[in-house]
Amino acid sequence: MSKKTILINPKICIVGPGIVGQATGKVFTLHDYDVTFLGGSPDKVEKLRSEGFKAFPKDELFNGDYTFDITFLTVPTPTQNGKISLEAIKSAATDLGRRIKKLKSYHLVVVKSTVPPGTSENLVIKTIEKYSGKKVGIDFGCCMNPEYLREKTAFEDTLQPWIVVIGQYDKKSGEILSALYRKFDCPVVTCSLQEAEMQKYVHNLYNAVKITFFNEMRHIGKNIGADAEKIFKLTAISAEGMWNPKYGIKDFGPFQGSCLPKDTQAFLEWAENKELDIDLLRSVIQVNNKHAKQLGLDKSNYEIGSRL
Repeated sequence: MSKKTILINPKICIVGPGIVGQATGKVFTLHDYDVTFLGGSPDKVEKLRSEGFKAFPKDELFNGDYTFDITFLTVPTPTQNGKISLEAIKSAATDLGRRIKKLKSYHLVVVKSTVPPGTSENLVIKTIEKYSGKKVGIDFGCCMNPEYLREKTAFEDTLQPWIVVIGQYDKKSGEILSALYRKFDCPVVTCSLQEAEMQKYVHNLYNAVKITFFNEMRHIGKNIGADAEKIFKLTAISAEGMWNPKYGIKDFGPFQGSCLPKDTQAFLEWAENKELDIDLLRSVIQVNNKHAKQLGLDKSNYEIGSRL
């Protein structure tokens, strides 16, 4: 890492002091970084100030007094009517562009909000360039730094992260942010902006699918009088997909062989005959068959459920 890319005692601004923003800023403060919070309701600003933190409302720091080295964007990206709303991150990027317009030094922008792949480059960077008159890669850098916090333990998870993923626009951006995390005892991994954005979704979607799968199996267990909790505890020990983190993530194509194709179909047919809901398993079989067909694999080796 080049010494030129390490900022000594960088000044950090957290834009969007919600659960993620406050956990991030408070932990950086604990590591002796100079942190300021920006935005939030008047009550939230006052509460942060009463706790001894520097905090400003959203409409301040526009007159050349924005002198921070790194800005974390931790604003919400809610789903509304089935679609993600990027209005808050666009507004934050617009305001940040206006704030750094008069800034003479290099600035690093870190997107920590969960956003679809391509958002940092196509929305955040372009918006900042438009309103600041500055150029990414020259006047400012950009990283995507996904969070993996649990709401109830947000501060603890931030204080002791199991991994830090940094999507970087360029090497300089990544090195500056990596240096910021040098005080944390965990692996720090760099990738592209888009890879970091997608990885956060893969992270959450995997958790969602796993929860849904066991809920579906729990429902079936209750219907036949089986102790689902006992079954799941045994599965956590017996199934390689539970204890081997590399299982299923390698590019070996659709599941094949003598067990998985026949057993998924057999259980599906059994459940349907008992009129039990098993939508997730049905979708798994359909997706697996579609994947195999796209690869042109031998039908006899992969396709299960001729009626699908």
